[in-house]
Amino acid sequence: MSSEQLQKQLLALIDEMNVALDQQRWRRMPGLRQQVMTVFAEYEAQERSELVLQHTKKMLHDAFSSIIERRESRVALLKERMAEHQSNKEGILAYSMVNLFTEQA
Repeated sequence: MSSEQLQKQLLALIDEMNVALDQQRWRRMPGLRQQVMTVFAEYEAQERSELVLQHTKKMLHDAFSSIIERRESRVALLKERMAEHQSNKEGILAYSMVNLFTEQA
């Protein structure tokens, strides 16, 4: 493959990672990341222009930073929802216990 085709493949893989993140398909992320690294290694070996290579590295760095930031915000949101769920569950349990005690009295 030419370096241009490899660069297009890198962009397509980054897009797939974003879609997987949007669809909460977490298990796909490590495989896609590995594919990006493999394709990039091949791309790096073929690219002759240092300027183009640096541009591609920056693009990948920015893309990964964005994905990591989005993933971390999703994790924080999930933790918040789980804490709220736990709080609601504890509230229901407490209410049930109060009802149980008042029925026994």
